[in-house]
Amino acid sequence: MINRDKLSIYLRENRIPVFSGCHYINKDYSSLHARLPHKHIDFLELLYVYEGNGSYMVNDKYYEVKAGDIIVCNAETIHGENPDELCNMTTYCIAISNVAFVGLKDNSICDDEKTTPVVACGLLAGQVGEIFRLVHTLSCGPSHMSDICSCLSCSILLLTFEILKSRKRNTHSHNRISAAATADRIRKYLDNNYRSAVSLDKIAEDLKLNKYYLSHVFKDEFGVSPIQYSMKRRIGEAQSLLMESSMPIGEIADELGFSSVCHLNSMFSQYVGMPPGKYRHSFRKMKE
Repeated sequence: MINRDKLSIYLRENRIPVFSGCHYINKDYSSLHARLPHKHIDFLELLYVYEGNGSYMVNDKYYEVKAGDIIVCNAETIHGENPDELCNMTTYCIAISNVAFVGLKDNSICDDEKTTPVVACGLLAGQVGEIFRLVHTLSCGPSHMSDICSCLSCSILLLTFEILKSRKRNTHSHNRISAAATADRIRKYLDNNYRSAVSLDKIAEDLKLNKYYLSHVFKDEFGVSPIQYSMKRRIGEAQSLLMESSMPIGEIADELGFSSVCHLNSMFSQYVGMPPGKYRHSFRKMKE
């Protein structure tokens, strides 16, 4: 059992973190199918790079990551890969819910605005990687192993938290330039409205900005146009639903604001390299 007295130092309300699931992605699958930007509402994720290296986005900023790194993805934080860059990583991802660290939002392990979300495990990398691998192996076994998965996941969570605490932080705050602040405002608008077929004219009208200016500052800050960003978000959320649910593809299209299943198929194939049905099948086959 998990020692509640020990955890009470870090966690509030006597809440104990709960293992919610584990995904494994190998290098071959990673190089073919980028995991587009998405977020989770009810749990955080700890993504461990077991082999390889690549680029990973958390909270709209890309980080170079390598074997031995843990990527912290808090609940409500957008994260994913860049489909325009080759990704060559084997990863294990543990999802944990009911997390309540003192001084932080629910299902968060750090402050998104102040903390670099990439944690290098250093000399502990080998051991940490094997714990992630063990959690995945046990999660694929009998249901009575879920308690063990929760204990191991909680240990990884607390270790990551300790590493973050011990890491020197740059407390000097920098004022963002006006253009970057505007781009961030546009990004937040898109994150709240990506399920709709937004246009530059609509964004400009709602935010009271010149559409040519907003398009320029957004692409300068994030590397893609506002419309491309919005579509990547929709495709990223579609990937989540295909991986984590049995929702029919037609319902996914409706849920994410696509005009039809054909529209979803076309856009999904363009960004991911295969239609959604084949993507779901290939993911399930890889897990077998």
